[in-house]
Formats: sequence, structure tokens, C-alpha cells
Amino acid sequence: RRRKLEKETKQLIKQEELKRLHKAQAVQRQLEELEERQRALEIFGVKLERELRGESDAGTKDETQMLHEWFELVLEKNKLMRYESELLIIAQELELEDHQSRLEQKLREKMAVDGKSKERV
Repeated sequence: RRRKLEKETKQLIKQEELKRLHKAQAVQRQLEELEERQRALEIFGVKLERELRGESDAGTKDETQMLHEWFELVLEKNKLMRYESELLIIAQELELEDHQSRLEQKLREKMAVDGKSKERV
């Protein structure tokens, strides 16, 4: 009965590890996609900034339209930065959960060893 319980516990631990791993991989993918979006925004921002300064020969847009695009760009960039912060917090949370799980496993192992030594006495 005790071995069955230990086996079930190990299976649960393994399942939790896999869940954390999948979640960590998803967070990593989202961070990579976010980085790509930020890079694209940065390139567009540089182009727009040049247009606003008159350094570009794309004089078809009026200044009001360009300023509107600029503010939209800034808002999007801020939104992405907040999202990145949230993802980093989730990643840190996963690391802490993983660390806690490993510590709990070590504790269980030590308690099992102590229990066996007490049984012998």
C-alpha cells in the first residue's frame, strides 16, 4: 500500500513538472513573438520619426496623421512592455514552483530515509 502511494505521488509530481514545462515553453514562445513585434514597431517608429522631422521624402501624409500614428505606436509599445513584464513574472513564478517541487521531493526522500532507519530500531 505504501509503495502504491509513493508511485502515485511520483506520477503526480511528474505530471506537475510536465505542466510547468509546457507552460514555460509557451511563455518562451510568447516572449519570442513579443520581441519580433517590438522590433517591427521600432523599425516603423524610426521611419515615422524621420517623416515627422521632414528627413524623408514621403511627404504625402499630413503632420496630424503622422502624430496620430506616432501616439498609436507609443501606446502599442507600452502595451507590449506591460505584457512582457507579465510574461516574465509568470516565468519567474514557474521557476519558483519548480524549485519548491524539488525541495519538497528532497524532503520526502529524507523523511523516507529517516522513517526506514526508525523502523529498524
